[in-house]
Amino acid sequence: MNDDDGPKRSVDERHTRSVVSPPHLDLDLDVGFTLGLDLPFGETVAFAAEEGFDFVELLLDAAYARERIEDRADTMRATLDQFGRDVIVHLPFAVDPGSPFTPVREGAVTELTRGMDLAAELGAQRVVFHPSSDAWDEGWSTTTTRSFVHDSLDELVPAAHERGLEPCLENVVSSYYDATTFGELLDRYPDASMTFDTSHAVLAGQSETEMAAFLRDHADRVSHLHLVDTRGDADEHLPVGMGRIDFETVLAALAEADWSGTATLEVGTDDYASIALGKNNLEAMLAT
Repeated sequence: MNDDDGPKRSVDERHTRSVVSPPHLDLDLDVGFTLGLDLPFGETVAFAAEEGFDFVELLLDAAYARERIEDRADTMRATLDQFGRDVIVHLPFAVDPGSPFTPVREGAVTELTRGMDLAAELGAQRVVFHPSSDAWDEGWSTTTTRSFVHDSLDELVPAAHERGLEPCLENVVSSYYDATTFGELLDRYPDASMTFDTSHAVLAGQSETEMAAFLRDHADRVSHLHLVDTRGDADEHLPVGMGRIDFETVLAALAEADWSGTATLEVGTDDYASIALGKNNLEAMLAT
C-alpha cells in the first residue's frame, strides 16, 4: 500500500451527489464503496470523487488496521475534506465481541471502542460492526452466546453515541443475528440502527420478497445498506448486477417507506473498473 495519502489525480473537487433516484424509485440514497485493503487512500478518495461516489467505507483491518493508521488520521481526514467525500467506518470483524472467554470479549470491546475513537477523528458519522459470536457451537448454546453478544453491545452501543457516532449493527451469516432474527436485536437496542447486507440476507435464506418485507417493517431502523451481489452459494462480494439478487424488488420496499440513507457497494476487489461497474449497474437498474 502507498503510504502517501495525497491525491494521485486531478478531479473536480465539488461534492457531486450520486444520481440514483429516478421518479419511480424515489430514494434519497448516498452511494459509496468499500475501500479495498490494497488501495492507496489518497488515490482511492480521488477516484471516488471522479466517479461521483458520496463516500468510502473504510474497514479497520489489514493495511488499514487502527494501530497502523491512527497516526495518519489528520492527513486522511484532510484528503477526504479536499475531495468533498465522506467516510463510514467498518470496525474489524475479526475480533469476537461474543467470545465466551471474558478477557477476549473485553479485549474485543476495547478494540472496537478505540476504532470508534478513530472513526470520530476521521469525521465519520456512522460505524458498522457485527453483533456476532465465534464460540464453538458444540460447547456453547445459542442462548449463552447471545448473552455474550449482549454483554458487549451493552457497552458498544452507548460508546458509539458518546462519540457522536451512529452504531449500525449488521446482519451476519454464521452467528445468531442473521436477517431472519435481527428484529429481536433491534427491539433489544432501540438506540441502535441497522446495516442491512443483501448477500448476508440471501445466505440466511431470505428471498428478495422476504428482504423487502423486512425492510418495510424496519425502515425506520435501517440507516445503512451493503448492496452486495452473489450467485447464491457464498458471500462473493460481487458488483450489483453480476449475481442473481433482484435489487429492484428490495429497494422498492424502501422507496415505499420514503426511506433515505447510505449504501455501500461492498465489492471484494481492488479493481477500480469493477467498483465503477457496480455503481453504473445500480443506476441503470433504477433508471429502467
